[in-house]
Amino acid sequence: MVAGGFWDWILRDGMTESEDKEKQTRGEFVSGAVWMVAMRWAMRLIGLVSTVILARLLTPDDFGVVALALIVNGFLEVVSWTGVDLALIRNRNATREHYDTAWTIQIIQGGIYAALLVAAAPLAVAYFDEPRTAIVLHLLAVRAVIEGFQNIGVVAFRRDLNFATEFRFGLYKKLLSFSAVVILAFTLRNYLALVLGMVAAALAGVIISYLMHDYRPRFCVKRMRDIWGFSQWMLISKLGRFCNEKTDQFIVGGITGTQSMGLYHMSAELGTMPTAEVVMPLRRSLFPNFSTMLDQPDVFGRTILKVLGIIAVVAFAAGFGLSGVAVDFVPLVLGDKWLAAIPLMEWLTLFGVAAGLSSSMELLLLVTNKGHLSALEAWGQLLVLAPALWYAAHHAGIVDVAMTRAGVAWLFVPVMMFLLTRAAPVGFFQLIGVFWRPAFAALTMLTMLRTWHIDAGFVVLSLLANVLFGAAVFIATLLLLWRLAGRPEGAESMLVGMIGKLTARLRPRSSPAA
Repeated sequence: MVAGGFWDWILRDGMTESEDKEKQTRGEFVSGAVWMVAMRWAMRLIGLVSTVILARLLTPDDFGVVALALIVNGFLEVVSWTGVDLALIRNRNATREHYDTAWTIQIIQGGIYAALLVAAAPLAVAYFDEPRTAIVLHLLAVRAVIEGFQNIGVVAFRRDLNFATEFRFGLYKKLLSFSAVVILAFTLRNYLALVLGMVAAALAGVIISYLMHDYRPRFCVKRMRDIWGFSQWMLISKLGRFCNEKTDQFIVGGITGTQSMGLYHMSAELGTMPTAEVVMPLRRSLFPNFSTMLDQPDVFGRTILKVLGIIAVVAFAAGFGLSGVAVDFVPLVLGDKWLAAIPLMEWLTLFGVAAGLSSSMELLLLVTNKGHLSALEAWGQLLVLAPALWYAAHHAGIVDVAMTRAGVAWLFVPVMMFLLTRAAPVGFFQLIGVFWRPAFAALTMLTMLRTWHIDAGFVVLSLLANVLFGAAVFIATLLLLWRLAGRPEGAESMLVGMIGKLTARLRPRSSPAA
């Protein structure tokens, strides 16, 4: 299988112990990555279908109302976040007391989170000058309380590398959420369909969590110190990361109406989709797997470079590619009333690539227990980003906000690279060696797509033609640079090897001589 070839390459010469241990580790990587990517893509496919339907049933104004409330919701969610799941995953000796304490913290977190949402509602109404945000925030408070009671036992799916069950758990929740929100959209035809769908999804998640895992938690606070000791730096980092991700929407929401906010929010969601669907599932599977390599620095370092190489190729190709075909993608997927989102998406897709690369490196800082470095980068970026966005919003327009967002994100990618060298056994120039070829290939592809855009008469044919054209340019440029560089081992060598194996399998076998 292709997946097998990928992970054979990732782990080749990786393990210094027995062959059985090597095969076991390879199997865990394959299982984790394949199931988490499959789950994320299944979630996104369902979400994309939902978006296509909802974009035609609802208006940018409806999405804008919910987007305003989600900014407040997201901030308060981070403030009340405890990271109990990651604390349990990283603690290989977690006992029942740890799980019960984590569940208790989760319930307390849900209550605090809900209270903060209710308290923030009048402030949100005053800032955004939109009374409907109060209704949305009150309903999200109900969702927060419900989610607090989810069975903590489901964390064991990831902790024990049981990613197949984790896949089913996530898929069931998403399908129920999709069904609820589409039915509500057809019935209500307004913004309430979106938020009531979230409440329904939370309730479904709690019910499914107890059906799929037989663990029955009890109230306990004995291991509070153990869990919080791991989570405190992650909380600070996560808060800074959230502010980085949402400051642009907070500023746009404060100075424009819900129509513009809806356009910006949708552009950000779809623009970051290609890289998010690679990085986020890998984060879920790689965290427990990388944690097992900390006592083998040579293996850890080589694996980091190989994994980052694959992520870079996919992220650059998908993100820059979507930016180049946004003029066809938006009218086909969202419809003509969303055409103003095209220039926004062209810039926010580029932001998505930078965010995806930084997020991948941030994971490694957390694995090595260097969360303070992640927090330092996140808050440092925010200090630059906030005034830059404020200036762009007040002196230009929302397209300039998107442009600024992308520019600052790329400015801090080298900063994250440097911090990674302080935490993991990799060098700065090794990281440059991983990133520069896909970056140059992506810039070449984007330039060609912008210069020679293909108009086939029908938007679906134009999109298909430009996607194929862009892919051909990217692959050709990437492999040419790889050959000129002396064919070093990297993502390109893995790609060539996989293509060779596929070609050999597809080639008809010659008949034996008579």
